[in-house]
Amino acid sequence: MLTLLYARAGQDIRGELLARMGASCARRRLLIVPEQYSHESERAMCAALGGGALMDCEVLSFTRLAGRLTDAAGGGAAPMLDAGGRMLLMYAALRKVSDVLTTYRAPSRKPAFLTGLLATVDECRSYRVEPEALLSAGEELGGRQGDKLRDLGLIYAAYRALEAEGHADPRGRLDRLARQLEDTRWGAGMAFYVYGFTDFTPQEEGVLSALMAQGELTVALVCGGGDDPSGIFQPALRCARRLVRLAKDNNLPVREETLDRPLARHPSLAFLEENLFGGGPERPWTGACAVTRVAAATPRQEAEWCAAEILRLLREEGYRCRDIAVCARRIDGYGELIDSVFERYGVPVFRSAMEDILEKPVLALVTSALAAAGSDYPYEELFRYLKTGLTGIEDEERDLLENYVLTWDLKGSAWTRKKPWDMHPEGYGRAFSDGDRALVERLDGLRRRVIAPLEALRKNPDKTGRGRALALCQLLEDIDLPTRLGQRADSLDRRGDRTAAAQYRQLWDILAGGLEQCALLLGDTELELEEFSRLFSLVLSQYDVGAIPVSLDAVTVGDAPRMAHKEVKALFLLGADSNAVPDCTPSPGLFSDQDRDVLSAMEVELAPRQEDKLRREMTIAYETCCRPSQRLYVSYAAGSGDNQKTPCFLWERLGAPFPDAPVVDGGDPLARLSAPDAALELAGQEGAVAAALKQVPGLAPRVERVQGAGRWRRGRLSRPAVDALFGPVVPMSATRLDLVNSCHFSHFLRFGLDARPRQRAAFRATDYGTFVHHVLEHTLRRAKGAGVPLDDADGVRRLSQEEADRYEREVLAGLEEEPARFQYLFRRMKEAALTVTQSVAAELAASDFTPAAFELGFGQGRDLPPVEVEQGVRLRLSGYVDRVDQWLHDGKRYLRVVDYKTGKKSFDFADVEDGRGLQMLLYLFALTRGGERVLGPGESVPAGVLYIPARTPLVDGERGMTDEEIQRSRDRLLRRQGLVLDDPEVLSAMERAQGAYRFLPVSGGRGGSDYLVTPEQMDALDRYITQALHDAAGELAAGNIDADPYWQGADKNPCRWCDYRAACHFEEGCGDRRRYRKSLRAAEFWSWMEKREEGSDDGR
Repeated sequence: MLTLLYARAGQDIRGELLARMGASCARRRLLIVPEQYSHESERAMCAALGGGALMDCEVLSFTRLAGRLTDAAGGGAAPMLDAGGRMLLMYAALRKVSDVLTTYRAPSRKPAFLTGLLATVDECRSYRVEPEALLSAGEELGGRQGDKLRDLGLIYAAYRALEAEGHADPRGRLDRLARQLEDTRWGAGMAFYVYGFTDFTPQEEGVLSALMAQGELTVALVCGGGDDPSGIFQPALRCARRLVRLAKDNNLPVREETLDRPLARHPSLAFLEENLFGGGPERPWTGACAVTRVAAATPRQEAEWCAAEILRLLREEGYRCRDIAVCARRIDGYGELIDSVFERYGVPVFRSAMEDILEKPVLALVTSALAAAGSDYPYEELFRYLKTGLTGIEDEERDLLENYVLTWDLKGSAWTRKKPWDMHPEGYGRAFSDGDRALVERLDGLRRRVIAPLEALRKNPDKTGRGRALALCQLLEDIDLPTRLGQRADSLDRRGDRTAAAQYRQLWDILAGGLEQCALLLGDTELELEEFSRLFSLVLSQYDVGAIPVSLDAVTVGDAPRMAHKEVKALFLLGADSNAVPDCTPSPGLFSDQDRDVLSAMEVELAPRQEDKLRREMTIAYETCCRPSQRLYVSYAAGSGDNQKTPCFLWERLGAPFPDAPVVDGGDPLARLSAPDAALELAGQEGAVAAALKQVPGLAPRVERVQGAGRWRRGRLSRPAVDALFGPVVPMSATRLDLVNSCHFSHFLRFGLDARPRQRAAFRATDYGTFVHHVLEHTLRRAKGAGVPLDDADGVRRLSQEEADRYEREVLAGLEEEPARFQYLFRRMKEAALTVTQSVAAELAASDFTPAAFELGFGQGRDLPPVEVEQGVRLRLSGYVDRVDQWLHDGKRYLRVVDYKTGKKSFDFADVEDGRGLQMLLYLFALTRGGERVLGPGESVPAGVLYIPARTPLVDGERGMTDEEIQRSRDRLLRRQGLVLDDPEVLSAMERAQGAYRFLPVSGGRGGSDYLVTPEQMDALDRYITQALHDAAGELAAGNIDADPYWQGADKNPCRWCDYRAACHFEEGCGDRRRYRKSLRAAEFWSWMEKREEGSDDGR
């Protein structure tokens, strides 16, 4: 007999069914519910019927009922595939028929394709579609669509054939259950009550048909009587019609009833249930409203408001955590956020979602080891393997190895070569110390330890599935993984984290089971290691590790469909934006809606089409909103920019019955006051909040610390700390001086803590500069000695080519052993050096200034002593001048300092004002005061500083440009920058030009440039730079480590290229500040200098 019980969402369906169970005289009564409701329904049954009812009453799911029948009817010993085994069986089936496939021939060998394929077969099983039906439809239809259906039929048939060999698929469990019920008449004289389903698959309907034929079957469906203009009950009504047809086919009586047993609930929620869908209410609700809509800016704000409101319900309205549920249409995007936010607010949570086990260290080790050995040992996979902490390599060893590998970009044969590693730990062109050699020897030993078990896996001669699985087992034994896992699990047990310890043991069981099934199901099938790697990773991803509830009183969190029949007092629906509700995600299988339509016309019914799924989405929305008895909260995060979202259709539907209900601001910071940890964040900003929290017992010290942190700055180093980190004498280079004045915190990290960024071995600016200096110096000297005129372009190029080749032979010891990329970069660098050399030679040929020194060194043991100042600490500036030129005239030596710039940085007066880029000016003034040791006796006059672009000029040319036009464009790109003395005789000596200057930074005729400096201005610069050095020394002595970068815009600021961004966490307004600057014209700079000389505040 079949009884259909229709009830709207506001009815006490479960209570009614339990009452009927208690009153029934059947010999045994079963309540059949979805798996996720079984525990809650068992508790409700015990509460309603008492402990004695357990003798005759039971709560089961379809799966558990199948297990009960298998035990009763026999056959329980038949091997049942788990999720990973099913994936392997599908892979074996696919290999079996891949040669005869048409549509899926190309992707058939890709393991990721198996996921969609397995979902397709699952759909066919659930809807009792046999392979022959797909094959017949394919043959009848023809064309591409026919080929697709034929291919799926062939794969499905191969899968079923392998299953028949003794590998039972759990998806066939309900078919076996229906047959066993018919064969054994197990359900005779029983009463069955079915609740919690929207509709049933044909497999489930087969079971229900057998149950109604043997006993009394009552099926409760959520739908209303009468018309259904909104269509939300269509899935349930179609399901009812199919069940009635099944009963009539079996000549069974059918009784249809409409339940009138309303749940006790807030009147406004009862009003909502009646008016959420349909034509809407005749009059809006005017009383107290239990529906709250919340608009937040971000999902975090949404979660924080939700947590705060839950705390309010617990404290002020007497709720228990188990009375509350939090859901989203798909909880995936909110799960981890809810975990972190609710923990901070002290709200216990039970989230039934499974975790991604491939991220667990145990399985990450396996998948990364396979990927590394199967794909030429790439850095990412190899160090993902090492960073699991389960390989026997210590953290310090791993970090040293990682630095070396990143420096030299090592992969593939670099890991497996017999020759020891012999590259310098810091890159090209470095001299080896004893420590360097010892380190490289240690790293080479580590390399061999790491690679040995992986190489055994890669070179395993047995390429069958069984052989691959055994080789992987051997690797796990070689690195002693079982012992390490046991130690880690024991450690977690001792710390009281039994859940994590149990997960480790469970993961090992999963891994061992997966390997065992690989050996069993793949057998003698041959696979390349890369293919086995992808397949085994896919197999492992099918398993999951469930969470164990840590408390009986916890807020339940999950997907909205899983909450549709859960009895709660308050429900929070998060993420109610139009992108998430309704959920329009396509079915996971390979059937399209067009395929479903074609098969339906051939009387082959599959899962609902997208249109039908949208109707089900309406039903889910209806059941979710009508679930709570006292309060409903619906929220969404609006986002911003390209990620801006709008509320879903429910937002407007909820607003129509309750127009007077306000929309709550989910971003209200006062929501944080609900929990101490969250409220403390406001204590440093709001004095009233801090005062209130100090009254809470035990919080006053924490509030004071937070308030202190609100005033915190990166601070000042103490004088002992300054001495310990920098010493009383601070060695200073031009680069370091620029860093001091660019950002104190960056300088502290680099030179105080000696934090060095990882850098790949390459020609850096310093390497390139050394090479260019070598070629320039030796070319000019040889040209002078050989009598080659500097304006002889061909002669100069020949000499510079010879010098570049000599550098390659003698300094780099040839390039034959270097990587192809290194050779390519050096060829580019060589071409740039030749171009620059020609430009410099041409300039000197047109100048009366002649080189007086190359690579002139300032510092202890160098050409000239270091530049020193003292202001709390002694600053000792050392470095090199690329070239010093001189012009002897009227008994005076006019000096200019030349610097070769490999980058694109231009001269900016703002840099000089900020104390950056002072190197060349500082050396110029030092030479004029004390350069006699190198230059000889006599009065020296500063004539200027020139920055020469030392790079290949890339001309933005046009078709038809002449050689002369191209050369003029190159000259513009190679024009010098810097400052030169505003003296006509000096300018003429620097460049004998007719009209416009070719090399000097002077435009618009003589005297028409921002870069001309009077003698008085030179003197002022000298005084200013001396003071800037004293200021820098004073800042170091004071221990300034503020994050205070100069900022000239989003594209021109030190933070953009800073190596320490990840460590800095710059946050303006919390002690950190940007020193905003703009480029300065010469007039602005000299005006500032005049005010400074006069002592004006405008000149700082």
